[in-house]
Amino acid sequence: MAQPNLESFKRRGLALALRSSASVPIVPTAAANGVLLFNGSSGTEFDKIERPVDRAFLTGQPFAVGAKRAFIEGEFELFPPTKPGAAADSDAVCAPLLLPAGMTAVKDAVAKTTRYNPISANIPISDAKFWHAGTVKQIGAARHNLTNLALAVGERFKGNIRIQGDYDTIAEDALPNITTTAVVPTVARADNTRTTITVDGGAGLVVWAKSLSVDVGNTITSKEYTSHKESGISDRSPTWTLRLAKTALADFNPWAVRDAAGVLEVALRLTEKSKLYSELGIRGQIENINEVEIDGDYGWELTGPCVASDAGGDELYIEFGDSTPP
Repeated sequence: MAQPNLESFKRRGLALALRSSASVPIVPTAAANGVLLFNGSSGTEFDKIERPVDRAFLTGQPFAVGAKRAFIEGEFELFPPTKPGAAADSDAVCAPLLLPAGMTAVKDAVAKTTRYNPISANIPISDAKFWHAGTVKQIGAARHNLTNLALAVGERFKGNIRIQGDYDTIAEDALPNITTTAVVPTVARADNTRTTITVDGGAGLVVWAKSLSVDVGNTITSKEYTSHKESGISDRSPTWTLRLAKTALADFNPWAVRDAAGVLEVALRLTEKSKLYSELGIRGQIENINEVEIDGDYGWELTGPCVASDAGGDELYIEFGDSTPP
């Protein structure tokens, strides 16, 4: 058999759709379910089941393959929907990536906001197809993890995604034309961003921040029973990182807040010319205080765990809104 033509490594694309029911698979299509991914990659993993046979000689151990799984990784962008909070056109384009990562959408038509925040049960499931240079991986019953969700000056609002689920085989398939969004998100600058810090429910303080980032920290586990297999989120340990210029210690003293086990709330908002905005927020505690150089200036890099209140689900959020008057 003749070798096929060489294909460029950079030719790749993703289609992903959410299941309407956990037990009913869906086949995503390039025309209807395309996802704009950056620097995408994929791979397979499995549980290695060895047979350590006693022998008269030294050699490697034979093994069987169990609990097969595949993953897709890459960067994606976040930006507001056309009508946050409304009955239609209020879901973010990135929603199919966020929801299987243990998020839910809360919409407020009066406030004109669509907010994504964590949940711990009834997490949606996705099915995905990833084409790469003539091959395709079809991944079923997947759950997601989000890392480096970041709003940073000089960058667009973006994050990293890992999609992990079951697979049967890797097949050959020509890369189709994948329909994705044509929106190019706004770059964060001094004139369109604002960062506020609140300590223990007090008054908000506007600070000069460079970036706020969050790792959702999902543990994705391949779960296999008789007659059933799916990927689940078995744990979550979200963390946050804030880089900012030093404040007057009388206004905000990170060492005092940490030593008092204070609760810190941070929100970084990026507003577009249309008055639509994106906001990344956290509720947590300060664990580490690093004194760092930021553009030649003295600054702080604060990190710690995102910690929910007793109500739950408020340790981090992504909010899209419309700040124009009703």
